Amino acid sequence: MEHQKTKKQSLKRKMLLLTITPTIAGLLAAGILISILAGAQIQRLQNQNIAESSLNASYQIGTYFTRYMEVARQLGADQELIDLFREVGPGEAITESEYYDSVMSTMTNTHNTDTENILVSWAADVDSSQCIEDSGYVSVLGEWDITTRSWYDQVIAAGSTIVTEPYENSSTGQLVSSIVTPVYDNDNTLLGVASLDLSLQAVIDMMGEQELGDTGFLLLLTEAGTIMYAEDEALLQTSVLDADMEETVKKAFTDTQYGSHDYTFEGGRVYGYMAPAGDSRWVVLSGMPDREYNASYYTLLGAIIALFTLIILILALLIIRIASGIVRPIRHLKEVSEQIADGQLDVSLNISSRDEIGEVAVSIQKLVVRLKNYITYINEITDVLNEIARGNLVFTLQQDYAGEFGKVKTALENIAGTLTQTIQGIHNTAVQVGGGSEQIAQAAQSLANGATHQAGAVDRLMTAISDISAQVHENADYARNAAQNADAVRENIEYSNQEMQQMVHAMEEISECSNAIGRIIESIEEIASQTNLLSLNASIEAARAGEQGRGFAVVANEVSHLANESVDAVQTSTELIQNSLRSVQHGLDLVQAAAGRLSESVNGVKDLTSRMKQMAETAESQMLQLDEIQNGVNQIAQVVTDNSAMSEESAASSEELSAQVTVLNEMIGIFHIDA
Repeated sequence: MEHQKTKKQSLKRKMLLLTITPTIAGLLAAGILISILAGAQIQRLQNQNIAESSLNASYQIGTYFTRYMEVARQLGADQELIDLFREVGPGEAITESEYYDSVMSTMTNTHNTDTENILVSWAADVDSSQCIEDSGYVSVLGEWDITTRSWYDQVIAAGSTIVTEPYENSSTGQLVSSIVTPVYDNDNTLLGVASLDLSLQAVIDMMGEQELGDTGFLLLLTEAGTIMYAEDEALLQTSVLDADMEETVKKAFTDTQYGSHDYTFEGGRVYGYMAPAGDSRWVVLSGMPDREYNASYYTLLGAIIALFTLIILILALLIIRIASGIVRPIRHLKEVSEQIADGQLDVSLNISSRDEIGEVAVSIQKLVVRLKNYITYINEITDVLNEIARGNLVFTLQQDYAGEFGKVKTALENIAGTLTQTIQGIHNTAVQVGGGSEQIAQAAQSLANGATHQAGAVDRLMTAISDISAQVHENADYARNAAQNADAVRENIEYSNQEMQQMVHAMEEISECSNAIGRIIESIEEIASQTNLLSLNASIEAARAGEQGRGFAVVANEVSHLANESVDAVQTSTELIQNSLRSVQHGLDLVQAAAGRLSESVNGVKDLTSRMKQMAETAESQMLQLDEIQNGVNQIAQVVTDNSAMSEESAASSEELSAQVTVLNEMIGIFHIDA
């Protein structure tokens, strides 16, 4: 039930999600787009308002300074003042110049043009280091050095009229700034300066008249960053570089990056504009707090959120009401379906809806009526199935079985026909199996008897094969031993043949040595013949010499005698060596003949050994074949034994099969298959 309840609730949730979610997404997208566009427009207007206010203030301040800077330029361009500076040299009093009176008159006239804002008009000479004012003040000669003044570097760097940093006038106590104009000679040599001391009260009053929204502020900054105007008096005469302000806007001031800036000031986010005040190099910096800057945007955003929230709530209420109208009849249909699922077919539907849900209700009511008709079908089918369970396969179905129940009727009739044919087939098969089992029993008994006789014959065959196998094994052993003995004889003969060959080789070497000795003897005979010839020549030469060659004749005779003896010895050795050579040749012939016969014996023994090995291999092959025959006969004996056992088991099984056929016939007997 909990699962069903979850499903029921999920329908409303799905409808809400499928409608509210896209609606919210669309409204959010539209709100975001509107907010972005409106915020951009509001910010543009606010930035424009801030810029206009800032530029208006900077324009007024710039105009104010520009007017007096032009007066100071005209004073600095006065020719009599230039001639005064040219005439006065170092150590000379400026009052001694012929131009002094006219210059004092010009400065007085300049002061008189605006006595409210111009406090004093004055000039200073570089060479004499003196300063004169329209009030008649003249500094001590050599004590008013321009180069030591705080604004000197500023003037030199600018090369034109400047507005100095504010300072307090010693006589009046007013806050003033000097408008200083450098005076150059024709060769761009600095001669002196012409200046106006200008009251800043008018500037402060102009800044006080400026407004920026309800909570916005304006700051007036000097070139060095001194805050000359601020609503917060604590900021006056302090440096903007030391103020509690974001570094980015400070850097923008030092880098003269004018324009719109948003920055933090005294812990809050402000949006402002930085603008220069003409040629004075002073700057107006404005700021509007974030709350006032985005007030219109926040108001618009709140209105959009409120409007979209109201739209979503109204849409959600409408969808919930529509979903409830859909879910209520579905819930009733669900209850009816559960009753039908529980078997309660006597139900009614009270749904008056004219939409698709009403059509579903009508269809379910028709289904209920049809289900009530199906009860009669179910009762008859139940009775028929009970009859089939009791074994009665002859029945008749009375109902018309409309719709899908017609298939049930056809199936029951097919089941009856199929079971009838099956029972008849089983009965006929049982009869055939009974007769076949008796024949199998008789054949199995005959097979068992034949297998017993075959087992006896196989046993006798096994005994004979075992005797033959033993004899073949013995013959194989004899052949193997004979082959081994023949191998040994062959090896001995081959060894003797090798020794005989070595002897033949030795006899041949002796014959070669004898031939070599014969050649040596021939050489000795030749040497003896030559020696005898030499002794003869020596005897002739000794006879020519007479008494003086008598000793030499004796030596020649001895040499001749030795040569003859050598010849005799050589001849004797030659005869002995020739006899030895004949004997060696005769022995060599005998040995070669014996070696030939021994080689023939070796070949014969090798052939005999090969035949013995073939006999041994044949015997072993026959032995293996007999072993295989013996294994085969053993297998035949095992098969015969198994056949005998199987025939006995077949006989027992056939008797058991006959008993089962009897039981099967009894079981089939309970079915009635005749109409």
